[in-house]
Amino acid sequence: MISNKSSINLFFMCCIPARIIILLLPLYLSKKYLFYYGLILLTISLSFLYLYFANKRLNAQEAGGYTWWSKFRLIHGLLYLCGAIYCIQGKRIAWIPLATDTFIGTMLSVNHHYFKFMN
Repeated sequence: MISNKSSINLFFMCCIPARIIILLLPLYLSKKYLFYYGLILLTISLSFLYLYFANKRLNAQEAGGYTWWSKFRLIHGLLYLCGAIYCIQGKRIAWIPLATDTFIGTMLSVNHHYFKFMN
């Protein structure tokens, strides 16, 4: 298990930059690749939804042993599903639900680690 400080650093140094890259790709990919990117997003979305509905992976090592965000996986999975559908349709606006997911994830993490309004 890692410390709380390491978990926060990992989130803001790895997870958030990865999410930003994911949300920017629909803006820069050639239209002919949007469909395939949509399939990748669909796979990611389905994995989040599986984890939510099956109540799996509740002991995340990167969070110090407690997956505090598990109750928000439904939102996470649905936003990625929305982004996937837009990409499959060849629509660049897929960045909007992906950006929304990044924003919500950031706010939830800040809340969890610093304010604790919804814990």
